[in-house]
Amino acid sequence: MIVDDLSPAAVNFLEAIPTDDTPIDFSRIEEIRAETINNFAPAVERAIERHAIAREDIEVAGISCEHIRSTRTQTSTGTLLYLFGGGFFAGNPYCDLPIIGALAELCHVDVIAPKYRLAPEHPAPAAINDCMNVYREITQSSVGRLLLAGESAGGNLALLVAQSAVNENIRVPDAMGLLSPAADLRTDSNLFEPTYTLDPTLSQVIMSDVLAAYLPGMDPKDPLVSPIFGDMGGLPPTIITTGTRDLLLAMCLRTARAMHRANVDVDTRVWNGFWHVFEFYDDYPESAESLSEIASFLNRKS
Repeated sequence: MIVDDLSPAAVNFLEAIPTDDTPIDFSRIEEIRAETINNFAPAVERAIERHAIAREDIEVAGISCEHIRSTRTQTSTGTLLYLFGGGFFAGNPYCDLPIIGALAELCHVDVIAPKYRLAPEHPAPAAINDCMNVYREITQSSVGRLLLAGESAGGNLALLVAQSAVNENIRVPDAMGLLSPAADLRTDSNLFEPTYTLDPTLSQVIMSDVLAAYLPGMDPKDPLVSPIFGDMGGLPPTIITTGTRDLLLAMCLRTARAMHRANVDVDTRVWNGFWHVFEFYDDYPESAESLSEIASFLNRKS
């Protein structure tokens, strides 16, 4: 099924990418992580050049992080905490540079991206603890605007960080960007309708494997891991992006509705014909367009 308003490049991407619902072999976890880096390296290197990215390894609150900025930005207006995706078991700030670099340049901010601990070696709540520790230290040292963003699993963590900031009565981000956030870690198939079989990049099988590795013995309805069940009150202005092929489309819309009910300023962008975190890829112009819209929202609301 081809959607008329997709760019030719997006159509080519959709037709070329194979749908993969192979179960995750966690006995190969290190190989999987290495393959992820290798697969995305070409797009990452293009992003480094496109956004004139400078990177350095730093430590914040005892957590290894990357400090990322665009050298085209003469004066930083603040800090963006960016939380990478990858199903809580893969991913890293390097692989997310196509997104991070665009936000660093367009928002004129320094980006701090924690290398939070991953499952299955470090199940929940290790990742959220790492991210929250970094966030607490940033709130004490950052000058200017404070922004928060993340995609997929990182969107889950970003929302949990914002909720924790409200609960702890510390500085709340000025604005937040969530790209296809995995806000509900339940894996009942009916929760993924109507996109259950439409997403070429994510499947319910993968979601179930993630649950087993990340939440052993935990209830996926626990608001400490599924922020959709937590208190949305007091959260900052938020933009949520998703697509009509995104396996998490219904989840994103339910998350936006929960935030609306709590009187949070939410802007939900549903891209016709697109899939899970389509902004991750630079093969088509819609990715750059969405990242520009996200940056414009963050700039306007902070």
